[in-house]
Amino acid sequence: MAEGRASKKASRRTQVATETRNEEEWSQLTQASPSSSPTHGPSEDDGAEHTTLSCILREIKDFRRDNKQQLSEIKEEQRRTNDRLDEAEGRIEEAETALQAMGRLMKKLMHRQANTEAKLIDQEGRARRDNLRIYGIPEKDEGENMCGFLEKLLRETLDISEDMEVRIERAHRVQAAKPGDARSKPRSIVAKFASYRVKEEVIRRAWQKKSVYYNNTRFFIDHDYPPAVLKHRFEYFEAKKILKERKIKFQTPYPAKLRVYYNDGIQLYQSAAQATEDMALRGLPVTVITAPLDQEDRELQLISAWQVAGDPKVTAGTAAETQREGRTRQRSIREKLQEFKRNTHSTK
Repeated sequence: MAEGRASKKASRRTQVATETRNEEEWSQLTQASPSSSPTHGPSEDDGAEHTTLSCILREIKDFRRDNKQQLSEIKEEQRRTNDRLDEAEGRIEEAETALQAMGRLMKKLMHRQANTEAKLIDQEGRARRDNLRIYGIPEKDEGENMCGFLEKLLRETLDISEDMEVRIERAHRVQAAKPGDARSKPRSIVAKFASYRVKEEVIRRAWQKKSVYYNNTRFFIDHDYPPAVLKHRFEYFEAKKILKERKIKFQTPYPAKLRVYYNDGIQLYQSAAQATEDMALRGLPVTVITAPLDQEDRELQLISAWQVAGDPKVTAGTAAETQREGRTRQRSIREKLQEFKRNTHSTK
């Protein structure tokens, strides 16, 4: 029995040694030539599968390496983008600050310009207080001596006695193009009196007579207003025409007001827009004049003009529509700028 056990142990050792030797030979063959097909060991399909797995592993490693490089580039680009956004936010804040400062400055300048214009118009009006403007005198009838012609004309038509001195220092036709023919409207005459009291007496007599004629041609005498005042007074033309047709008494106080004596009381209008609107409500057939834009509306109009710079010019609407569109556009601009406003508490 001892011999049998020894024989079995020897047989097992021989089998183990054989298997070990076969594995070593297979390993050497695989390392030397993965595509070779040994006589003993794994089959052809096992070698192909091993090769495929190796290729897949290599491709996965390459894919990870490429992804890592691309992620690094994306992070770098994102960092540069964040830097540009920070710079843009800073510039937007500076632009907002500059825009607000410019808006305040513009308001001050517009108020100053309005005050300056009002003062200049007032000074020009005071400088013209000794002047009268005469309308309807035919061209060239004055001859060479305009002052003498006017003094004689006023004495004869307004019944001014010789005891009252009418001294005109200067007189001339307005600086405008001469009419082409006799049927054209003649240029008006501006006359400066040496005395303000005499000038007021002359115009009072002319208004009392209502109708004054020279050679069967009616002419008119009025104050010599500055062009800006004359423009505003001319806006009452249609309203005064309607009032005359309806035989409603009215006056036009300086500089550009309208006082109307209605049956239910006296009404003083500060502008032609106010006058025409109230007259239309009273049933008078007058065209309503749109009120001009006030200070705030002019500022909104300027903002609208800056916003649409370069765009084709559009037709302007009414004052209310312009004001509404300007305010809507201003709110839209503020909302857009608010989106880019820097948040100082946020972190990158």
